[in-house]
Amino acid sequence: MKFTLALFTAVFASAISAAPAVSHETLPSITISVINDLTGASAQATVPGDGIARMLPDLFRGTAIDQNGAIVATSAQLIKFSPDTRCFFQNVNWIINLNGKDLTFADLDGNKDVAIPTYMNGFNLQCV
Repeated sequence: MKFTLALFTAVFASAISAAPAVSHETLPSITISVINDLTGASAQATVPGDGIARMLPDLFRGTAIDQNGAIVATSAQLIKFSPDTRCFFQNVNWIINLNGKDLTFADLDGNKDVAIPTYMNGFNLQCV
C-alpha cells in the first residue's frame, strides 16, 4: 500500500509540474521575386515568416540573377504574402523595406528614375 501511495504521489506531482503544451503556430510562407530590370533576369525565393535573417547568396545561388557568384538586382517584389507581411533587406545600415499593405515593390538602389544594378551579396532578407 505504501508503494502504491508513493507511486501515485510521484506520478501526480510530475503531472502537475510538467510544462504545458506549447502551441506551434504555422508560420506563413512568403515569396519574394528579385529582378534585374536591365537583363530581364529574375528569381523567386520562398521563406518562412519567422524573422530569421537569410543571406541572399544562400537564397539565390544558381538562379538567373546569380552572375558567377554575384547576386545582382535592381528591384524586388512580394509575390505571395498577406496584408500583415513585413520584410526587409539589410546590409548593415542599408535597409530596404517591403510590406503587404502598401509597399509590395522596392527599387533596390533608391533611384526610381533609373534601374541601377545593386550588388546584393552582403544583404540578408528577413520576413515576418
